[in-house]
Amino acid sequence: MNAEARTRLQLVFDVGGVLADNLDHFWSGLAQEEAIDRTFLRAQYKKEIGSGLWQGTIVEDEFWNWLREVCPNVPSVRAKELLKQTLIPLPALGRLEGWSERADIHILSNHVASWIMPLLEGQEDRISSITVSSEAGFHKPDIRLFRVASLHLMGSEICFVDDKEDNLETARMMGWDTLLADPEGKWIQEVEDRLKVYE
Repeated sequence: MNAEARTRLQLVFDVGGVLADNLDHFWSGLAQEEAIDRTFLRAQYKKEIGSGLWQGTIVEDEFWNWLREVCPNVPSVRAKELLKQTLIPLPALGRLEGWSERADIHILSNHVASWIMPLLEGQEDRISSITVSSEAGFHKPDIRLFRVASLHLMGSEICFVDDKEDNLETARMMGWDTLLADPEGKWIQEVEDRLKVYE
């Protein structure tokens, strides 16, 4: 296939652990301030509310109400501050401008839309589509969320970047190429290497 016939690469990014820090520090901060075991807190979250929050069947206000019950010593204002402090950009977010010149950029994330949209402000012209679990009604690794995202892809050459192997496995079932986002950020160079083909 020559350069003129080749379609643009479709780069599909998770947010947590890829473009922005994941929520680990949020849960650690809550556990520390409430003086409870972090593992216990996370297990309770996953059992009682986690799936519903990601799928959007539990709205954000319900999450904060739940959190007040399990962490009564952490005021909601402080909990929201901890969340904001946790959702900080990672280096890859600053690469979207350059990458968007050579590829179509898409977001596919398990998240609450209102939490991640502020991170993407100013990036609207660089992002072709945003698929967030809380709006779509499914969460990774459910293949149905990937199918929703695939409706926005404009080419057959697709590379999905996520920090969870389970999610990458589903992407491979879709026929997508995948990259595991390592904590050191070495994957960023792998994206650059792939994009050289499109220059």
